[in-house]
Amino acid sequence: MPVETVVPGASRTFERLGWSPLLEDPTPHPFLHPGPSRRGRCWGSSMLDIQPLDRSQRGWRFLRPGLDHWLQEQAVQAGVELRKHTRASGPLPSSGQGPVTLSTPDRSSVTVDAKLVIAATGRSSAPPFLPVEIEERLPETIALSTIVEDVTEETDVSIIEAVVQGWIWWLPLGDGRASLALLCDPSEVKALGRAAIWKRAIQSAQGPARNCSTASTRGTPATARLNSISTGLLLAGDAISAIDPLSSQGLEKALVSAEATALAARTVLLGDASAATMGDHRQRWERGLFRIHRQRALDLYRSETRFPEAPFWQARHAVVESKQTEANLPAGLLCPSPQLQRHPRWVAAGDRLVRRDGYRLATSDEESIDHFGSVPTAALIELVGDQLPMSQLHPRASRIAPLIQQSPATLTTILGEMCRLGWLVEKSSTT
Repeated sequence: MPVETVVPGASRTFERLGWSPLLEDPTPHPFLHPGPSRRGRCWGSSMLDIQPLDRSQRGWRFLRPGLDHWLQEQAVQAGVELRKHTRASGPLPSSGQGPVTLSTPDRSSVTVDAKLVIAATGRSSAPPFLPVEIEERLPETIALSTIVEDVTEETDVSIIEAVVQGWIWWLPLGDGRASLALLCDPSEVKALGRAAIWKRAIQSAQGPARNCSTASTRGTPATARLNSISTGLLLAGDAISAIDPLSSQGLEKALVSAEATALAARTVLLGDASAATMGDHRQRWERGLFRIHRQRALDLYRSETRFPEAPFWQARHAVVESKQTEANLPAGLLCPSPQLQRHPRWVAAGDRLVRRDGYRLATSDEESIDHFGSVPTAALIELVGDQLPMSQLHPRASRIAPLIQQSPATLTTILGEMCRLGWLVEKSSTT
């Protein structure tokens, strides 16, 4: 997509990366525009609902070519040797370390003995070049998109609208043009033809997309999927996980993933952890983030029920999610699950990752948890270690430093959440 949107909450990420001036500059870069002043949707209903946004809700729009050039400049200024029109030839070293052969357009090549390799190869990542396997995915999606020139209608409103063929995204670029995309099923595109499915979708639109006469579109793979890799090779961005465009947080996710990978790489190079350990950490970190975005996207797809027979919507409604049990307030004896294991959680500290005491179930494929809210997990395990009844846990909590400030209601809620996760087992007080 030629434009990326960033939600207001992403300002924390920019601040952490030292890029706040980019958002605050009174003379903004030509590739940066405030988000539209209005947001519209035609979803779950045939009515197009458009709502105004105040400045704190608008976020930003980034034009990708300009942003990519700016990011490259930042890298060079930081001391990175940037080689353009150069690619790695042959499979990357599976250990994440070793020789990498680089080839250039003039057919010359050079071999680099890499202390550490990070693959940021995007959605095209696949064997044999990259030894990844698809671990989880949502139904196949392709984005058909075009740039609408000389926009005179709805020049400052972003709109998503569901149609039989998928969903349409209208996003003005802030320079008199607009990006228009149709997210649809690749098999339908193959069966009906790109021009036909585009025309049908655009003609059924309620918003400004209906006036688009552009027939030429480009197709971009847009399937949400999570890759896995069992070696010490570090992956970043879409090479490890790509989220559904409906999440509208792709750029922030890419920046956060790059930052997390850089911290993991620094930790390896400092000798504080092995490449295999950091590879496992990165996989668990990305898995948790992917599942959060996956759930949000599926919840939105399921809220649109007007097209039950359409292939695009059938595929998304058919995805089965494991139901989360509700957290009940415990009343009996609590003890840690036999499956609960102590395992460190890696957290950012300056330019590297450091260990914190954490726990996770032996069957878990996500990160360890070191805190529930502001409460250290270790303190909660200490609290319930010898199976006292709930009536005696609150007095004991008043003698454990990290728990002193917690009210009985808050502590009970936290223990209920630990029960829901399967970390604690509740027995009746008469057992």
